[in-house]
Amino acid sequence: MNEERIVYETRTAFGQSENIGVYALASAVNRLAAEDVNRPEISVVILRPPDGIKEHMYAIEKKVKRTCRERDICLRDIRKGMQAGVSQYTAVVTGAGLSPKKQEWYRETMRAGQDIVMAKWAGMEGMLRLAEEKKEELSRRFAPAFLRQIENVREEIFSLKEIRTAVKEGVSAIYEIGEGGIYAALWRLSEKAGTGLEADLRRISVLQETIEVCEYLHLNPYRLTSAGSLLFVTEQGEAAVQALLKEGTEAAVIGSLRDDNDKIIRNGEERRFIDRPAPDEFNYIFMEDKRNERH
Repeated sequence: MNEERIVYETRTAFGQSENIGVYALASAVNRLAAEDVNRPEISVVILRPPDGIKEHMYAIEKKVKRTCRERDICLRDIRKGMQAGVSQYTAVVTGAGLSPKKQEWYRETMRAGQDIVMAKWAGMEGMLRLAEEKKEELSRRFAPAFLRQIENVREEIFSLKEIRTAVKEGVSAIYEIGEGGIYAALWRLSEKAGTGLEADLRRISVLQETIEVCEYLHLNPYRLTSAGSLLFVTEQGEAAVQALLKEGTEAAVIGSLRDDNDKIIRNGEERRFIDRPAPDEFNYIFMEDKRNERH
């Protein structure tokens, strides 16, 4: 009989958007799928600040419930309330389920020389959230067609199909690009693997919409959260890329693991070390004074 272990994941999203619960839900479900959890049970807490509106909190709840129905996600319970300690609406999603018991796979299976494959785009989730939180401001800068193009990416924040494809291709590890963006994800992946890595900035895909929104708001897309975008470590990077491309998913080999502890990002002839994870760029839109100090 195969032994099983209980796996828990908690993800948080905050802001004024009615979709914050959906973003936290997507990140939790993706992460659990990467841990080989089949149909986890989900619990959600939605908090409103003291000056928040109850009806808006209910709208967040409605979006979560509808998404769970549409995607056959098991929503165990959902709670709501006012919390004096928060300044934005906040959704906390916790998922739990059973996964086959096995060794910690990162150190057991990842090793120097393996390819790092990226699926989808850096900063994707952050772009969507920025477009919602700064909707009025961005509508004065960009055409309606541009903003609709951003909205069309929303379905990409769920990546169960891509994870299943990667598992079939025999990848060694699956890592979601979450808070702190692709730079933070590469750092954490390297730490989990116990090796260094080297990645090519020019191979990291970023949507043009993300670039333009980030330029306008003075944010770094490579340090912007991107639930739904994934990193895979594998012996056969090109095979994994072709399998993902075949099903319509943007993918590329962006680098490889090294036999030392250096974490390097290349940009043409320039090579530099990846810094330790910094606060996610999304935070700065609620900290205007701090954002202005940075530029």
